Amino acid sequence: MPAAKAPAETAAVMWKPILVRALIAAIFGLTTVFLQQPGLPVLKYGLAAYFVFSGSGLWEYLRRDPVPERMRGPLSIAAAVFMLGAVVLLFAGTPFVAGLVGAIALLGAGTAELVAWARHRREFVPARDQLYTGGVGILTGIGLLLFLRLDPHGMLGIVGGGAIVIAVLLAISGFGFRHDAGPEARAAVEPRAPRR
Repeated sequence: MPAAKAPAETAAVMWKPILVRALIAAIFGLTTVFLQQPGLPVLKYGLAAYFVFSGSGLWEYLRRDPVPERMRGPLSIAAAVFMLGAVVLLFAGTPFVAGLVGAIALLGAGTAELVAWARHRREFVPARDQLYTGGVGILTGIGLLLFLRLDPHGMLGIVGGGAIVIAVLLAISGFGFRHDAGPEARAAVEPRAPRR
């Protein structure tokens, strides 16, 4: 059975915030690949930055008109959990505590995104992304909980790996919606000629 296709109007509005979230995840994930021996400051400030940008990207996504009103509640919770996690991370005194805070934030935000997917996947095609982002977030959080004794490099590797998976999945989705939008998407990015 072919996958449901988003209406062109919905796709035209939603493809950009989806690609923004993909870009945020890709930048963080690729950055973790090149870090050789990060210490506690890099771990906690890096995770905090990732959470802040992820929460901001999610907030921009949920504010779009096509997003169902009742879906905005769980997505707002996910964005708030990311932001709260970022603040708490700033006070983490050990890698163990930073990893624990990161895991809780990922589990909380991931669960909220899965709730959004479960409730709205039939009425709002882009909600299928919340299955991927929520599921990967939960798995990443579980991974952190299982390996809280790792050094900062290992913990960043776990979260960075999850971020790369999210980046790939959201990039596929975002470009897919860009294609579904067709001329409407092109009109949204091309400058309009001034009226005379």
